[in-house]
Amino acid sequence: MPDPASKKKYAKYDIEFLCEGNIGVFPWKDRFEVMARKLLHEENAEKSVNIVLCTDEFVREMNRDYRGLDKVTDVLSYEWHDDTFLGEIYIARDQVKRQAPEYGNSFYAEMKRVIVHGLLHLSGYDHIKPADRKVMRARECEFLGLDPYKEKD
Repeated sequence: MPDPASKKKYAKYDIEFLCEGNIGVFPWKDRFEVMARKLLHEENAEKSVNIVLCTDEFVREMNRDYRGLDKVTDVLSYEWHDDTFLGEIYIARDQVKRQAPEYGNSFYAEMKRVIVHGLLHLSGYDHIKPADRKVMRARECEFLGLDPYKEKD
C-alpha cells in the first residue's frame, strides 16, 4: 500500500490517470501515482501530467499521425510547453502486456517501466543518439532499481 505521507509530500500538482476507449480501469493507479510524483520531484519537473491507458489501435494512430510511424509502440510522450502542465503519456495496454516477458517483467513491472520511461521523456531525456540512450537508460535503471535492458542490447 502506498505511503499516504509521500503522496502529500509531492501533492503540488495533478497526475491524472485516464483510460481511452473500452479500457475501464487504470490498474495499480495509486502505486503508480506515488511513484510518478517521486520521479518528477527528483527530476525537478513538478508539473501536472496526464497518463492515458489506451488501445493498441489508438497508440498506433497517434504514432502514425504525429511521428510518421505506422505501428503500435508501448508508450508515447508529448511534452507541453506550459508553466503548469508537463505533458501527456499514452500507453498501449495490450502492447505492454505482450512485451513484458521480453523484458523479464510481469504486466505490473512493465507498466511501471513504461511510465518511468515516459516521465523521463517529459523530463527532458531522450534515446535517439547512443550517448543520450545511455544516460536515459542509466537513469531509468537507477530509479527502477533494476536493469530491464540487460538482455535487450
